[in-house]
Amino acid sequence: MDAKQANPAGYVPDQCVPASEDKQVMNLLRALGIEEIEYHLDGGGDSGDTNLERILYADGREDTHLPELPISFSSRGEIHTLGHYLDDLASNLPEGDWINNEGGSGEVFIRPRADEEDWFECNMTYHDEDDSEDDFEEDDLDDDDDPAAIDPHQHDAVLADGEGAQ
Repeated sequence: MDAKQANPAGYVPDQCVPASEDKQVMNLLRALGIEEIEYHLDGGGDSGDTNLERILYADGREDTHLPELPISFSSRGEIHTLGHYLDDLASNLPEGDWINNEGGSGEVFIRPRADEEDWFECNMTYHDEDDSEDDFEEDDLDDDDDPAAIDPHQHDAVLADGEGAQ
């Protein structure tokens, strides 16, 4: 059998470079009809939370849960889902350190139907240790504002004598 008979349609495999993971996921999100995904990020100390806030579909529907779709496997055979991929993506998009020390907070938007350079938007506020309004020195307390301390034994004795009772 010659090569022409083995491949009668003249099929030539696509020689293109495979799309990046982000590009593949954006294609999947477009196929699902998703217009925008919004995450809220909040971090400080040594931890941070990435919370899916809203999914806006092209038809106007809104949801707060992504479909549980497997999109890849790890080298150990673990299933990676669309939700886990997007959670990781959202938490890694901010340029600053929003998790450690004073941390930061803000929103990440994923827009698969936008032009490629506009797929991702981060609006973050990073906290500085000088920003904390809750920090105070013990000497900053004004003792004049504190109520006078009452000895409970003296208070009971005063009430028993009828003083202070109304």
